[in-house]
Amino acid sequence: MTLRGAGAVADRLAQSRNLPAALLLTGPSEAALSDEAAALAASLLCPGGDPERRCDTCRRVAAGLHPDLFVVAPEGVQIRVDRVREAIAFAAGRPYESARRVAIVTRAAELGAESGNALLKSLEEPGARFQWILTTTRPETLLPTIRSRCAVVRVAPPSAADRLAAWQGRGFSAEDATDLTLLEREGEAASAEDLAGFRQWRAVVLEALESGLLGGSLPALILLAEALARAEGGGSRVLAELLADAAASGVVSADLLRHRAVAGALAKLARAAPRSAFERAALKAADAPPDSRRGNRRLHFESLLLELFFARPAS
Repeated sequence: MTLRGAGAVADRLAQSRNLPAALLLTGPSEAALSDEAAALAASLLCPGGDPERRCDTCRRVAAGLHPDLFVVAPEGVQIRVDRVREAIAFAAGRPYESARRVAIVTRAAELGAESGNALLKSLEEPGARFQWILTTTRPETLLPTIRSRCAVVRVAPPSAADRLAAWQGRGFSAEDATDLTLLEREGEAASAEDLAGFRQWRAVVLEALESGLLGGSLPALILLAEALARAEGGGSRVLAELLADAAASGVVSADLLRHRAVAGALAKLARAAPRSAFERAALKAADAPPDSRRGNRRLHFESLLLELFFARPAS
């Protein structure tokens, strides 16, 4: 089964009359899996079935303070067997407030052989009033016997439209929500605190492209290549997106560009070189080497920027 969007697992499974005793939530995002596990736990423990998950029970579950919830997480590089045994003892007890108890094992791929084997019997016979929820982005690394005892539910990451709506639902403007959606990485969460730095970096990249391609300043592109080589993965992603938007500028509506906040600047930039040159440069920027094992990052960025520079029409 594959479900998409925050709360989708909880909304679908918590209403099931035949909910499997052990669930394994998988997907590419640790953050999304953690959110889904917490939402499902809240749905299972909430006596009133609050769909907004704003009641006292749901808030305590979200904070990890509910007496019928037990969370197991890695400590260091592995999940300790002692912590698993504590969860098993918790499972054997009677619920304090709710109709059942719930234990969440986050990043279950970090279970060692001893802790994994300790978990097996309880997964097979957890009891009528107990629910296991395991999460992992790497289900293939779990013991086969653990996987076979769990019902696997794949949690797909929310779409860009879903993420945009979520940011706007939190009170952000359309422009801020669009940039926050762009800022989010696969498997990572964005925050409002990151927004200023993201926009500053975008301005730096765009200014260098304008100086190099519109102003004919080759040093500006060389300096940009050096900055990109030092930047983390998101730096080259911004470059690739800006180049792709420049290639699409004038072909599609400005509302369809990723970085529509700078659509005007991109439209001017698009006139500096053929669209095919921007498309090639965008593809190369998206395939930047992660480190020196695939070649020098600075030379990679220099190469694609110089190719774009010399693709400009002769004046």
